[in-house]
Amino acid sequence: MGILDAMVERRIREAIERGEFENLPGAGQPIPGLDTPEDELSWLRRWMKREGIDLSKELAELSPEQRRRLLVQLRGR
Repeated sequence: MGILDAMVERRIREAIERGEFENLPGAGQPIPGLDTPEDELSWLRRWMKREGIDLSKELAELSPEQRRRLLVQLRGR
């Protein structure tokens, strides 16, 4: 274990001793979406949902070729 690892472990242990991990929101609950398959754009969908961004109207107005090019650009290919 390196110096940084030891420092992180110590800080976590101290936080546990202070009770900073007790009564956290969602404790004991299943992690949402844990069983949902992921793809390379899953992070984008989660971010848009969290931020309340809905582009469905704009995307519906794109031609199939424009949608394909947009997906290629989002995937970084």
